Amino acid sequence: MFKLLYTNLAGPLGDINVSAGLVAEAGMVGYIAANATTGDPEVALVASSGLHLVGIIDDQKTSSFSATVIGEVVASGSVTLAHANIIAASATSVINSAAGTVTLTSATNGTATVAGIAPGATTTVNYSYVIPGKAGDDTTLASGKCTIWLQEGEYATDVYELTSTVTVSSYTVGAALYVSNTTGQIGRLTTASGAGSYDSGLVVGYVTKAPTAGNPVMNFYKKNI
Repeated sequence: MFKLLYTNLAGPLGDINVSAGLVAEAGMVGYIAANATTGDPEVALVASSGLHLVGIIDDQKTSSFSATVIGEVVASGSVTLAHANIIAASATSVINSAAGTVTLTSATNGTATVAGIAPGATTTVNYSYVIPGKAGDDTTLASGKCTIWLQEGEYATDVYELTSTVTVSSYTVGAALYVSNTTGQIGRLTTASGAGSYDSGLVVGYVTKAPTAGNPVMNFYKKNI
């Protein structure tokens, strides 16, 4: 999910070629790169440091769509999450939780083990998952062009990083946003800097509304670099 709230300019940059290797959902962070053969500008997913002309992608070029869950209640022991096909670095990753340690036993099946809390107690988990039965889309297919918002402005998305180290509580109002380089989360907004992001000093925006269990969408202000 991605939504424009407002910008300080009239419209997006929508006539840029799309990189052949781009795989992204709207709301991910892209940059304007030079095509390796022609030198013409094209939109690619942020994938290396030192690339500062970044914007928010407003097209779909993906085989699947994702959604985010905040505050799902789980009990101690073996559990089956409300959703399968969890987006994680590996099939058995530790995923974000309010307390204890929640370790996937199968990202595909959405099963996990909850440890570190009292028997019979509960905690909450936060994660992203691939939406089942909803095929992806390529809105760049006909034109070969990609829309990207380079302008400062406020946007909303539920495409952001949630891992064992990047917690939902870190997305507080005013928190700086970077671009994730974590496996499974690449190109998503994140609050992780340093080793957890591309170009650790590259702040691409700030949180303006925190995601909640009732509304997992995060509002953010994109800043010019």
